[in-house]
This record gives sequence, C-alpha cells and structure tokens, in this order.
Amino acid sequence: MRIKHIEVFNAIMLTGTVSGAAKLLHVTQPAVTQTLQNAELQLGYALFTRQRNRLVPTREAQVLYPEVIKLVSQLESVKRLASGLRTGQRAGLRLLIVPSLAVRALPDALKIFRRRHPELAVSIRTLHTNEITEAIALREGDVGIVYGSTQHPAVQGVPVATGRLVCVSPRPARGAERRTTVALADLVRSGFIRIDERDPIGAMLAEQCARQGLEPSGGLTAQTHHIAMVLAEQGFGPAIIDSFTAVAASSGSLQVRTLLPEVPVSVQALLPHGERSPKATADLIEAFKGIASAPAA
Repeated sequence: MRIKHIEVFNAIMLTGTVSGAAKLLHVTQPAVTQTLQNAELQLGYALFTRQRNRLVPTREAQVLYPEVIKLVSQLESVKRLASGLRTGQRAGLRLLIVPSLAVRALPDALKIFRRRHPELAVSIRTLHTNEITEAIALREGDVGIVYGSTQHPAVQGVPVATGRLVCVSPRPARGAERRTTVALADLVRSGFIRIDERDPIGAMLAEQCARQGLEPSGGLTAQTHHIAMVLAEQGFGPAIIDSFTAVAASSGSLQVRTLLPEVPVSVQALLPHGERSPKATADLIEAFKGIASAPAA
C-alpha cells in the first residue's frame, strides 16, 4: 500500500463514507473512490462493502487497521517534525510514564523542567512498563519513566532513583502502636491488596512470597499502584506499593510502613538504544532524579 492508499483507508475507517473521507482529506469524492479502488486492486481483496449509505470494513480491513493506525501516527510525527524544521521551531518531547508516577512525581518534575524549557511542547502518555519499553524501542516516544530494569536490545536505561516496597493502611487511632515496619508474612496471613503480577513490582512481590514459602490468597489485586493505594485509603485493607507512589497520598489518613524483608524498587528512564539524549530529554531525566531521589515513607 502506498501512503495515499493508507491515508484514504484511514479516513474511510474514521468517517464511514466516501464523502466524509473526502472532507477529512480536503480532496474530491472521485479522488477518494479511485484511490480506494487502486488500493484494493493492488492488495487483491476488498477493504469495504457498501451497506446502505455507509462503507463497512471487511475482515481483512479490520485485521489491517491496527497496523495502519501505527503508521498514520508515525506519518503525522514526520509531518510535525518537518514543519517544525521549516519554521525553525523545536520538535516537542514525547514522554511515556507509568500511571502511578504520573500522579505526583510527574507534576513535580515538570515544574523543574519548565523553568528551563518554558516553551517546549510536551506530550504525555501513561502506559505500563512493558508497553513503554516496546514503544521506546519502536521510537514512538523520546523518553520513558518506568519501574525496574529492562533487557530489551533496542532500549537503554538510565537510573533515576531507588525506593522500596512499603505497606500503606489507614492511620491507627491515637495511642495505638505505630510501628514503622511490617513483615510480609504477617500481611499474607491477614490479607492485603497487591499489584497484578504482570507489573514488574507485582512480579517482584510474588517472587518474594515464593522465596519465603508464602501463598497470598483472597484479598484484592489492582493493576496500578495508585489504585491499590486508593483502595487502602477507603478501608479495603492494607496495600503493598512502592514508596514513590506512597508520596502521592491525597491526605494524611494513611500510615506508611517499610516492608520486611526490605525489597528495593528502582525507577529508570528508558531511551532508544544508541541515541544521545537531547538537552531537553536530559534535563527532564535530571528533574525526575531531583524529586524522586528521596521519597517520603
């Protein structure tokens, strides 16, 4: 498929009609129809069937479309970059970050970053660690902020900070014992909110339980650290999260205790392998280092 075929295909998928695609692309309807026919002739199969006044994608079109979306996004990125070079403007910074770190660490880091780059456009996407790693490898982002380390050959990691796993739970009443630590074995016996094992820290916690011969059962499992913390705030039980997320507690109603045995949690920045970081990217990483180096617990 040629680029013009892809643009017409995407426009029809978005609008459902030839007229809608023509308006979206600022071309005539006959031009859209001819381009679509050329694309289908080249592919050897139909992309749409006509039902009443709409074009309905075929099974082949539905399978093809996710890849087309990726390519369209890349084409738009090239257009923005080319336009910026023509006008002398700098390209924007594409930041990918795990949801939990976007709640508190990101705003604090951006305040520092904005002092040095007040005019630079910054786009922010929240994804999970594995998704960010793949996106950086595919050059779909300029920098990613994630938990843990990565072994992807197309990605290089830059250490940002090291924290630890903590237990958050409703703050006890005045006069009650307020220990600063809690044993993992005690939490397993009483039940706790844990992170999905597909998350690096969730996997780390599962491994720690296995080492101690512990088998968590019941309780709640959350996909993100922030959701686990919110559930703990609402009284659904203690939650094991990272110390960086614990900083983002919206009120003073939570008690934060260090998990024993201590389990370190690292945060790192991901960059495309072999690329030298532009000044803006390096400054953003330094801003994260500044606010994440000493998390409260």
